[in-house]
Amino acid sequence: MGSKLTFILSLFFVAIIFALLGDVITIQFIYTNLDAVSVTAGYIIAKEGRITDEVILLVEKEAGAFIEACDDSLPLYGSVYEFIVYRPYDPLFISDETIKITVTRSVIIGYYN
Repeated sequence: MGSKLTFILSLFFVAIIFALLGDVITIQFIYTNLDAVSVTAGYIIAKEGRITDEVILLVEKEAGAFIEACDDSLPLYGSVYEFIVYRPYDPLFISDETIKITVTRSVIIGYYN
């Protein structure tokens, strides 16, 4: 009887561990995808001088994410421009609330021209 109860309890803990590992792997996958898209977006932003519709569509299409400028001021040639690429994630086990996975990047306007 005791070994059956122990087996049932161990299955419960194994299920919790699988849910936790699933969250960690999914968050890592999303972060890696956001990182790759932010590099491409940064290249376009450096050439164009701002976040264009092309960049917004690229980020939405490739990563299912959103892009925002960190500062609302107009960037000048040679200035540093910071932006964030983020995606909300609803975890299985880590949290009851939606997590916002964010990648912050900065580029120099006009660097690639």
